[in-house]
Amino acid sequence: MKKVLLVLTVALLSLPSFSQTDETAKDIATLAKDSKAKADVDSGKIWKFSGMLSLTASQTALKNWAPGGDQQIGANALANFNANYAKGKHSWQNSITAQYGTLRLIDEYDEFRKNDDKFQFSSKYGYEAAKKLYYSAILDYKSQFDKGWAYDDDNDTKTLTSECWSPLYLTYTLGLDYQASENFMVYLSPLCGKTTIVLNDYLSSIGAFGVDTLSHSRSEFGWYLKMDAKYDIAKNISFGTNLVLFNSYADGIFDEIDVDWNIIIAMQINKWLSFNITSELVYDEDVSILEKEIPHNSLVQFKNVTGIGLTFKF
Repeated sequence: MKKVLLVLTVALLSLPSFSQTDETAKDIATLAKDSKAKADVDSGKIWKFSGMLSLTASQTALKNWAPGGDQQIGANALANFNANYAKGKHSWQNSITAQYGTLRLIDEYDEFRKNDDKFQFSSKYGYEAAKKLYYSAILDYKSQFDKGWAYDDDNDTKTLTSECWSPLYLTYTLGLDYQASENFMVYLSPLCGKTTIVLNDYLSSIGAFGVDTLSHSRSEFGWYLKMDAKYDIAKNISFGTNLVLFNSYADGIFDEIDVDWNIIIAMQINKWLSFNITSELVYDEDVSILEKEIPHNSLVQFKNVTGIGLTFKF
């Protein structure tokens, strides 16, 4: 009997210890779970990915139409991808933009001709120097996918004006980046190198895009300014603009400034359908433009594409 009582006493005294052990195990499990969740959240904050795919199509059909006009069909595609890294004092922003469009005037010619063509990759690394101010370096690659042609007034003959890697613009800079918010930033660099590459033998032989005759490249050194801004005009309407200025010191500090200005206005009609307007203004005195078969070097280039179509954002 004494042995039984002894066993029962030991068992009763052990219950709080087992209970405490269970509670400790539960606490450890909870801490591990919370730590994992926090790690997942922190990991998600380090990299942010976003993008957009858009496809628009258009058609105009006419028959016995008194006011006149041209029958046409066309399509445009736009893609934009962003991968941004931020941790501590370090930031790294990467973006890819691809645009391509084609159009056919049925009554005028029997082939599709491109009306939009662009591929650009940009990468910017920054180290925080002060609040919202970063020491930064930029590498920018800009070219196109397909050949470009200039047609005579009768559409009988065409002249090659560009193709993939002709031109190819490489820009590399060191400067200061002021990031006021996620929606607005200004970058200024007094140390900017710009290389223009023309791999096509015919285009390089005529000194296209400012390269010396029979040379496939041209290098410049100057200052560089870049501004990015994006705002929501309304609940489903967004506005974005990007302005890049470059000036070679060889041309003078404020002479012959190259301008590349882009604007995108997007209206989301529903989950998949959107209305987009994209505009680009370019001024570069090194680029010769054919106007009525006469080359000009001081013409403003302007492109505007408007369309309604399918858009997927992520």
